[in-house]
Amino acid sequence: MKHKKILVHCYTVKMGGELEEHVRKLAEIRSYIQRRIEELEEERRKLELLLELVDAALSRESFTRASELPREAVREAKPERELGRPVSELTISARGGRELARFQVYERGVIVRPLIDLPFSTPPFKNFFVAKILEGYKRKDEELVEAGKLSEDQVFDYELIEEGGFVREIRVYNYRERRRLDELRSALRWTLNRVLERMR
Repeated sequence: MKHKKILVHCYTVKMGGELEEHVRKLAEIRSYIQRRIEELEEERRKLELLLELVDAALSRESFTRASELPREAVREAKPERELGRPVSELTISARGGRELARFQVYERGVIVRPLIDLPFSTPPFKNFFVAKILEGYKRKDEELVEAGKLSEDQVFDYELIEEGGFVREIRVYNYRERRRLDELRSALRWTLNRVLERMR
């Protein structure tokens, strides 16, 4: 009988030791998870700071004075130029999922229809998207024409259809390259996100 009591005691001690080991491992895992959460949160804060710095730098480098923007940039609606057949259509959305614009691609052009109020005079649009992006492409193509590398009917061009101070439609002609199309879409997404932030 005494021998059986000793066996029971040894078994209890063994089970107790295994339980303590299991608890210790769980504690270590919990500590590791907490440490990783803190590290990831710190990394997120640093990335957000870097994003703010990049946005600020982009704004300084890209924005120009309103007076530098050509007066003919804004035009009333007029007879449409031939864009060719439709190629694709997509929606440009904010980071939170809100739809910002419809982006319709044609063989020889693009039609953008904003889904938010887009004041023409707001700096992200007027001084960045129009003055730097659209006018930038136009200037480059005009230089190619002068160099005899591009015909005049292939020059990048655009129209802004405005109503009551708000842009209702953006028409782009002769984007020519897929690279430009991707850059236009990215620049427009950045612009509209900044406009949306100003509205809040």
